[in-house]
Amino acid sequence: MVLATRNRAVPLRHTLLSLSRQSRLPDSVVIVDASDDGSSELAVEALRPTLSYPLVFAKAPEPSAARQRNRGTVLLQTDVVVFLDDDVDLDREFLRELVTVLERDLEEGIGGVSGTIANQTYTAPRRLNRALLGLCIGDLSGKYPGRLIGPAVNFLPEDAHDTVRDVEWLPSCCAAYRRSIFLDHGFCEDFEGYSFAEDVHLSSRIHRTHRLVNTTRARLHHGDLGGSTHRDWRGLGESMVVNRHYIMTSVLGRTKWRYQLSLFTFEIIYGSLTFAAASRDWRTTFRLTGLLRGRLSGFWKVWTGKSRHMVKSSKHHEAA
Repeated sequence: MVLATRNRAVPLRHTLLSLSRQSRLPDSVVIVDASDDGSSELAVEALRPTLSYPLVFAKAPEPSAARQRNRGTVLLQTDVVVFLDDDVDLDREFLRELVTVLERDLEEGIGGVSGTIANQTYTAPRRLNRALLGLCIGDLSGKYPGRLIGPAVNFLPEDAHDTVRDVEWLPSCCAAYRRSIFLDHGFCEDFEGYSFAEDVHLSSRIHRTHRLVNTTRARLHHGDLGGSTHRDWRGLGESMVVNRHYIMTSVLGRTKWRYQLSLFTFEIIYGSLTFAAASRDWRTTFRLTGLLRGRLSGFWKVWTGKSRHMVKSSKHHEAA
């Protein structure tokens, strides 16, 4: 099991205690820490004697959820690698139910499985919201749960009772992969810092050759602290556009201008409206302004070939 963390000692501690209460304990837990305040390491070392599973603590040279998770996987020797965020609270049967899906798949057609985030499940859009969303992503069918649609827009799966269903992507806050398959792909290390949608990029590549499934039998609560601790809203907005565009074109092969237009309307119009509607405090205007500036900057970079993904790809081809 791999956890990437940065400057969140308190939720990390709760997550490690949650793991200790599992009916099936992890074989090993690797924490890859990019903190700059030392608090996470102190919390882990204080807690280590009370934990009922082996724990490895490794420092990361720079903050990148994608790179931290890759490094953690190298330190594991298990056949299945489980990724968790550092702010989750697991039901007691979570790990058993998650890993059992892969263990029962003797033909190994399933490449990865995700648990169900009980407090963040799919909610069907209604009326005007549904119509606007459908226009922005180019799909008016409304059959969105668990899918990766149009300009690489991903939707959480439905929380249907006691089911294991096929999906098109997996969230890295609660996913398990066969280690051999993961090592063939790995998280893209171009996804820096917050690493927006690095889980979509990984799982959608694996989905080209293997099934992905979600199980509602493995349940957890996700603290989702990113929104409350995030500071660089302009950078986040830019990464939303740049990274989603990269997935849309390089993985899904959706390069036509209608997809470019869909991405623009989804990020600028739909994204802004839903963010404003969901926010209730005085910081909304500040955050939305930062997101908009970042998104416009992201479109400028991808349309002028100056995004980091395009620049690195160009350098790679030149070197070859």
